[in-house]
Amino acid sequence: MLEVILTYKGFQPIFETLRGLQFKYNEGVYVLDEQTTNYTATIINDTSINQLKLQFSKELSFEQYKHLHKIIKILVEKIQAKVDDHQALMGYLDNGNEAYIYHGWSAWVQFLEGAKHVSMEGQKVQVYDNQLLLGEGILVESTKAENTNDDFYITQCKLITRNGEQTYTGDQLKIIATGEF
Repeated sequence: MLEVILTYKGFQPIFETLRGLQFKYNEGVYVLDEQTTNYTATIINDTSINQLKLQFSKELSFEQYKHLHKIIKILVEKIQAKVDDHQALMGYLDNGNEAYIYHGWSAWVQFLEGAKHVSMEGQKVQVYDNQLLLGEGILVESTKAENTNDDFYITQCKLITRNGEQTYTGDQLKIIATGEF
């Protein structure tokens, strides 16, 4: 299990905040509603030392970790908490620095998503804008949005399609490898 400690000061709207984040209170533990998230996370509120202890599996999908990161960000904002996430190592950056579920997260997401899109160059992909399929072909190159904090967005990509070279643009394009050659 991975663990994050959130330390807060004074009275904070813990119950209301966690309820708004889909946590259910059950026998002294807040449990994230697994039916909507497809994973479980728990939080124990130790009011004697003003700490929340968030625990979750180390075997979640990238999307599930993204969701947990957003939960932590909301908690930090709503209850003015300080985060100790040294027990929630996600991976390493290209410079060798450690990246955690909260600290170093943005750089880690940029690194992973960038590497993923570079590895798709030369592969057959589909390009979507929201749910709309824009095109399909061999990915030549992609351009990511500048100045994004935690998210990685593709704003332009070039494909070789049946009709020749095509360039697609959008605010948040999604590129998915088809697995075909």
